[in-house]
Amino acid sequence: MICALKVVRALGLAAHSVLAADIWIQVGGNTTNNASAVFQPESVKASLNDIVYFNCNHTATQSEFYAPCKLAHLSNSTVNGFNSGFRNAGDGSSVTILSVPITTEIENQTLWFYDYNTCAKGGVGVINANESSTQTLAGFIRNAERLNGTSTTTSASLSATSTSTSSSSGSGSNASSTSSSNGAPISTPGGLAVGGILALIGVVMQAL
Repeated sequence: MICALKVVRALGLAAHSVLAADIWIQVGGNTTNNASAVFQPESVKASLNDIVYFNCNHTATQSEFYAPCKLAHLSNSTVNGFNSGFRNAGDGSSVTILSVPITTEIENQTLWFYDYNTCAKGGVGVINANESSTQTLAGFIRNAERLNGTSTTTSASLSATSTSTSSSSGSGSNASSTSSSNGAPISTPGGLAVGGILALIGVVMQAL
C-alpha cells in the first residue's frame, strides 16, 4: 500500500515548472517494536511539486504540535489535515484521493503528523520542520509520549477524509467551513475566492 502526498503549485496565469523529487517515508517498517522508528525517516524537506509517499501499514494523520495524537481538526476547527485512515497492505482497497488547497500564505508551513497506533509511544513525524522554531521534532515526540494518547482521536480518525490543511503554527488567514462526505467541516483558507485567479498549493494524498 502506498499513501502519496503530492505538492503542486498553480501560479495565476502562468505555471512555473519545477523539477520534482519523490520522497519516501516508510511507515511501520521497523520490526523492533520501537514506536519512535515507525516513520523512517521522521523528518523530510519537501519542495513545491515534490511528492511525499507514505508507504505504510499504519496511518499518516496530520495533527497540531501541541496535540500530537489527535486529528488536527479536533484541536483546531479551522484546520483539516490530511488523514490516510487505516490502509492495510494488500487489502485491495480502492484508491482514495484527498485534494487539499493551501494558500501561498501558508505554503512554507510545517506539517506535523502521527500514526494512530503508535503516536503515544513516539510514532510521529514532520514535513518541512522550521529549524529556527522552538517547535522541534524532538519536542513533538516528547509531547506525544507525555500525553500518552490522552488526546485521543474519534472514530472519524479511522477513515480517510477529504480535507484542507493548515499548519500548527497558524497563518493568520481566516477560514470558512463546508461539509465533507463524513460530516466533518472542511476549511476554505482565506484568500481562496470563487472565480478568482490565486496562487495556491494542492496537496493530494493517495492511498493505494
